[in-house]
Amino acid sequence: MSELPDEITEEILVRLPASSLLRFNLVCKHWQSLISNPNFVTKHLNRVLLLDLDDHQSNNYNHHKFIVKSATSHLHLVDCESLNATKLDFPSHFPPQRLLIMGSCNGLLCITLLNSVNSFDNILLWNPLLIDYNKLPESTSSIQEVSSISGGSLHMIGFGYDSSIDDYKVVRVISNCRSDIPVGHKVEIYTRNTNSWKRIQDFIPYGMLHLPFSIGGTLVNGSLYWAYVDFDYGNYYEEVGDNIIIGFDLIDEKFRSVEFPRDDDMKPMSGVRLVEVRGCLGFYKIQHHIRDIDVWILKEDENKNGFWSRLMKIQYEYGMLSKPVCFMKNDEVLLSISELGCNGDTNLVVYNPANMTFRNLPACGASTLSQEIIYVETLVSPHGDGWRLKR
Repeated sequence: MSELPDEITEEILVRLPASSLLRFNLVCKHWQSLISNPNFVTKHLNRVLLLDLDDHQSNNYNHHKFIVKSATSHLHLVDCESLNATKLDFPSHFPPQRLLIMGSCNGLLCITLLNSVNSFDNILLWNPLLIDYNKLPESTSSIQEVSSISGGSLHMIGFGYDSSIDDYKVVRVISNCRSDIPVGHKVEIYTRNTNSWKRIQDFIPYGMLHLPFSIGGTLVNGSLYWAYVDFDYGNYYEEVGDNIIIGFDLIDEKFRSVEFPRDDDMKPMSGVRLVEVRGCLGFYKIQHHIRDIDVWILKEDENKNGFWSRLMKIQYEYGMLSKPVCFMKNDEVLLSISELGCNGDTNLVVYNPANMTFRNLPACGASTLSQEIIYVETLVSPHGDGWRLKR
């Protein structure tokens, strides 16, 4: 290939998986310069995303991988097709016991580490393939003031890509939730290329509180979403009003609300999880008492008006369904199920909606899974402008 023009060499390399390119980066200085060039990294990423779009349209998710986190915070990368699991090496000088995955976008993971009082001291952007991370700087003092309120703060974090400026953003909201003082919300945004935070306007109406399990925003088409409930201060978890979805557009940095469908089965909200489904915003409503889960998806009509549509209902006979992980070939759904009476062990199973059957999958390096998230391997750097892939 040394005699081929650079244009042809690039067209060949850009079609290869990121893991292969990482190895070829060591072949010679010329290839290293080509592969580490930001323009090549962007071109390769766009091809990966194009394949991702094709799979959304064909309902084939077999090229995907996902990352699972065990109860002991060990991380494994699992291939959706072969289901082979590879243990990931998280940076050793950060304690993994309090690790939470807040988001995944274009090969980067947003990781937070809880301290002893459940506050987020460290936020990292991490590319597991490159074995490289970027520890975000400390946030603004105004955010720190709110988060320091003893026993009175809840965090929500979102991570995604702003296509208008070719940059990655972390959105953090800290909500004071003490019953003896009014609710306050502080919002700030981190941008990778500037490596800095900025403060934006407060936004959430009085009395609104994000659901504890929606702490990590759901990324769909350039927007982040969290589920919120209207609660009664006198009875902390009593829902008293309409529950909504809060959306945040990463380009214009504005918040908006999306209503849940008007359905009698929507309350209580404790079983609702927001997710991306086939490139659209969706959610799952788990009803443990009747052992089923409804899958809803937000569609658009010919006038671009959004409406909710029930996609499928999954009924199960054992265990406590945690959540779907991803869609696979032939509309099959990969699920994580926690079995009751089995020391909390978690199984990965595939649900076939055509014949409503389940099949168990091999263990992914851990018997108890606490998080699962879709992941694609890329050469995208967790650092800002001026960074180049090293040999």
